[in-house]
Amino acid sequence: MTVRIPLPMARPSAPLVACTECGKCCTYVSVGINDPNSVANVSDILWYLYHDQVSVYRDGDAEWSVVFETRCRHLQGDLLCGIYADRPGICRDFDNTTCEVNQPEGGRTYTSAEEFLVWLRETKPRLYRKVADRYVPAALRARVEGGRPPSGAEPAAPGAAP
Repeated sequence: MTVRIPLPMARPSAPLVACTECGKCCTYVSVGINDPNSVANVSDILWYLYHDQVSVYRDGDAEWSVVFETRCRHLQGDLLCGIYADRPGICRDFDNTTCEVNQPEGGRTYTSAEEFLVWLRETKPRLYRKVADRYVPAALRARVEGGRPPSGAEPAAPGAAP
């Protein structure tokens, strides 16, 4: 007698979104930046986020970039490229199987300094404190801190000033 053991099957992946259905990659310019692992790098990220139509993105591989929202002049209304045969190398190298629409896991976009600082305060409290003391306006710092210590922060000594 043969005993059949059911094996789990991999779920079929969702069909890829074709470039002609999306065109998102043609609506911004993204440039790699340094990780926010120093006061100087965090200060740079704050400067980016103080600008309109600029965001900062951390992908699933922990690579950081600054993103400028700007539509390519050659992206047509039908989401096709008006200069496809003569497009730049960066466009030719683009692979829609790895774009953020088809591989969204792990990425995070920061659209404001406040949103980024909340993340920094929660994940890197010592670095946040160094930056906050020197580079964050008081009103913004108050919104970020909201009267609570960050998780993972060391508790203040009894009787110590906050």
